Amino acid sequence: MNVNGINYNTGINPNYMTGKKRVLGKNFNNQIEDINRGSKVNKPLMSFSNPKTGESVEIHRSDIYSDDTPIYIIKGKTAEGEEFERMHHAWIIDPRNCSYAELMMLNQETGNTSLGDKQRADILFEKTGAKSYLDKADYSAAIKEVMEEYKSSGNWDAYLSMDKWQQSLNDYTSVPVYFDRSIMERNGVKGSCSFATVKTAEEIQKEIDDRVKAAEKNGPTLREALANAFPNAVNTLYSFVGSSVVMTFDEYVKAMEEMLRKNNEEANVSLIK
Repeated sequence: MNVNGINYNTGINPNYMTGKKRVLGKNFNNQIEDINRGSKVNKPLMSFSNPKTGESVEIHRSDIYSDDTPIYIIKGKTAEGEEFERMHHAWIIDPRNCSYAELMMLNQETGNTSLGDKQRADILFEKTGAKSYLDKADYSAAIKEVMEEYKSSGNWDAYLSMDKWQQSLNDYTSVPVYFDRSIMERNGVKGSCSFATVKTAEEIQKEIDDRVKAAEKNGPTLREALANAFPNAVNTLYSFVGSSVVMTFDEYVKAMEEMLRKNNEEANVSLIK
């Protein structure tokens, strides 16, 4: 959390603190034939091929695509000449275990559609050693390796570009995804779900509480964070923007703690709705 420009690192994903979440809807487990009528003839968002292996891939938005249902269709031909057609939901793509094709879908979702964005993905594809555009690999680890190489060589322009790209992917994929039990039951799905977190409102609340307790135990207090940020903190007078109230450091810390408490309460209520 940023407090007047001070990054107070609680160790909690900021998306938990803001209450931002995603819940997979009933369209998630639709059959591919039911959501892919127009996409069979629509121009693909992008396509790529490997002249060495003969593999080719097209990426389409599904007919029911929306911000709340970001379902993509990929189709093409494998290196063995076998044609394929698959459905992918962007919310459940994990850069730590995804394919090059899925990484391209994340690029579409985050607006990273320039030639430079594809070139960065191509560099990572080579770094992972994946043989196919559909093979799973740890692209997060590959990003870190490439950035270390840029750092060591002093190539700061490439380093900053890769870091900005990585952050946009992280911002998208860090939002918690939940598959509500009631949605599962209505769609005839029982038991666990391998592609999302299946939890009740009570379980979600407990997760929030546990994360907050762990952060308070392991991280600096708000007072320590402010004192470290302002060397002369104790001898400085403070005021909120737009306010005529002038406070001592102790009063300022107390006011910030109250603000943080209210923000956490609002986030918790929003998350479990």
